[in-house]
Amino acid sequence: MILTSVQTLAKDDVVIIPNTDGYGLLPKPPPPPPSKEESQLSCQSDCVTPVGTILGLVDDVKAFSNCKSTCIQFKYSFLNLNNKDVSIHKTNPNNQDLHYIGLIYQCVEYARRWWMKNQGITFGDIDSAHEIIYLTEGKEIYTNINFPLARSINGSAKRAPQRGDLIIYYPNMDDPKWRHGHVAVVVDVDLEKGTVSLAEQNYNNLAWDNPEKFARQIRLFNIGGGYRLLDVGTTDNKNINGGLISGWIYPASNKFRYKK
Repeated sequence: MILTSVQTLAKDDVVIIPNTDGYGLLPKPPPPPPSKEESQLSCQSDCVTPVGTILGLVDDVKAFSNCKSTCIQFKYSFLNLNNKDVSIHKTNPNNQDLHYIGLIYQCVEYARRWWMKNQGITFGDIDSAHEIIYLTEGKEIYTNINFPLARSINGSAKRAPQRGDLIIYYPNMDDPKWRHGHVAVVVDVDLEKGTVSLAEQNYNNLAWDNPEKFARQIRLFNIGGGYRLLDVGTTDNKNINGGLISGWIYPASNKFRYKK
């Protein structure tokens, strides 16, 4: 089912958004309240890996350790539109050649950086990663032209995830790791094996399973004609630290999708 109405509606606790494949998207929750656990101080101890450690590299996009999920580094990355170099700044450099990416070492920053470097597109401001599934427009970074985004709802989607899609997770306000949800980039899909390979930052802050191809792989099922992704490894049957996937988002037009 593809919905193309111009209005976003909430009905019977389900959200209807333009260019949606499937049904059952839950309403966007309110922003989480400030947490004492989230701070720059949390970057100074009990790190899974040291802050800034390179965890993997795919499609010319490095992933860095954030120490642990509650760490926040108050620095921001920018993409140089002339040569695609990335620089880090404490404040806005006010340079028209530098395009904002995000708060360094966070999952959203990686997703934006992958889209910007590989597809020349980005998405708008959000407070938390889980909000990405509700966005209706993206933007070309070289022309500033807006274009419509589409989404597939996990479990009822007729369109399987594709390379370049962003996988979005729902938040869990009771778990510090999942208060903001999560976003990861699809870098490979094997429909026969039922696997989706992801690239990401700040999921578990461990070195990627395959440092030159993907961070990890999760399971994809087709049940009754609907595609469902589970946050479970391809050889596992449980993930006690995993999250609930809401769906995947991508440009509505093939013009803006990944073509390499």
